[in-house]
Amino acid sequence: MPIADTSFIVDLMRRDPGALARYEAYEQAGTALQTTAVTALELYKGAFVTGNEKNRLIIATLLEVFTVLPVDETIFEAFGRLSAALAQSGNAIGDFDEVIAVIALRYDGEIITRDRHFLKVPGLKVIPY
Repeated sequence: MPIADTSFIVDLMRRDPGALARYEAYEQAGTALQTTAVTALELYKGAFVTGNEKNRLIIATLLEVFTVLPVDETIFEAFGRLSAALAQSGNAIGDFDEVIAVIALRYDGEIITRDRHFLKVPGLKVIPY
């Protein structure tokens, strides 16, 4: 199952036509979507930073649609390895996105995102919209 990045879920909330079309295609195909605990954290941070109670409720509803994949002991070492390799090659993409990438690699290797920096992650299939 593809993993929805934060940008994809934010764009769904904003009713972005590309994101909506991608989501509808998965829905019609009966493909369940996943996201990560890190994405849930980022979404809630955004809602509280803006002080928008409506966004918090939308996030809670949206997260019910996705299976939320955890950050657990299977991610720790893989994150360290990937993060160090990206940093050493001058391709770091930021700690949170590196954790999201490792979770995606651990589960399916596919991430739905508009953030092109995920292309720097070896073995990660980036699904644009």
